[in-house]
Amino acid sequence: MSSGPATHLSRLRGPLLAAPLCAVLACNGGVEGLQRQISERLQQGLTATDNKRPEEPDRLPPELVLNKLRLYVDCVGATRVPLYDAYREGAAAFAGRTRTPPAEVPPQALGECDKAEREGPLLKPPQPALEQALAVYNDTSKVFAATIDAVREDMSQRSSSIEEDGERSPIYNNFSDAYRAWDESRRALEEQIAARQGRLDAAVLAEIEARAGAGLEWHTRNVIIQAKPYVRCIGDHDEFTAGVCDAFHTAFTAAYAEFRAAYDSDPAAAAAVFWLPQFAASLAEYAAAADALAQAIRARKARSGDISAVVQEYGDAVHDGETVNFARLRQRPA
Repeated sequence: MSSGPATHLSRLRGPLLAAPLCAVLACNGGVEGLQRQISERLQQGLTATDNKRPEEPDRLPPELVLNKLRLYVDCVGATRVPLYDAYREGAAAFAGRTRTPPAEVPPQALGECDKAEREGPLLKPPQPALEQALAVYNDTSKVFAATIDAVREDMSQRSSSIEEDGERSPIYNNFSDAYRAWDESRRALEEQIAARQGRLDAAVLAEIEARAGAGLEWHTRNVIIQAKPYVRCIGDHDEFTAGVCDAFHTAFTAAYAEFRAAYDSDPAAAAAVFWLPQFAASLAEYAAAADALAQAIRARKARSGDISAVVQEYGDAVHDGETVNFARLRQRPA
């Protein structure tokens, strides 16, 4: 890994995650103090990094740059929903609405962010602002996951301070502060991703259209691009407020209809594309899940967990889409 703020934050993370939770969150200023430390280290690192590793102009093929960006997208995609779900479940416990503890954040989800922080700086082009936003997000995710573990531990006891004292529990401030720090870092990272991804997606679509026209390959790429805004939007909401995302779902539905028309119009061509049938099947499952969610939200019948299920279907479709290869179709005689 390159030097810079990621290294500084890694040095902070070692003692941070190894220390007892009290030392991490209650002592030395709590989560607010930790935020200040991370912010200070980030600013120091960005100054050094900006002098040594300026971001390169987009001279590399868009597909190559997207390959790097995918690490960061996978990190957010793996962690955002389980962390937000755990926050909602924990907040309900503090408010006395449930005695069920929040679910544990899967270690493999946090591992996706470790992978992005470890491997991202090794890939071209250098993008220090993005890399540092990821480093901060990775730290705040782990701190928030630690507070979730503290909530789970407390609620497993016969005498639970959360069940007895609710928001007066000494754990509450750490929990809510860690959530806010995580949510702020998530938004900052997603802004960094979105600023690059929109431009790169447009460049890829333009390259495909110039080479092969707006046919099957173009619609295959476009449909998954059009799915992103809806998934990103519902990830920022719950089943009660996600109705504001409906316009994004409408845009995806139109793109999906165009993809299906292109896919169904030439079965032989579709079959010649490696992994395209599997992608089409995954995409159909995502479309059905997203349709059902949108209808349930409009009918005020959506349940906790419905959004997570749609995000999971989207992730499956994205990974199948990454495997699709049009090389064989391009080699077919016209």
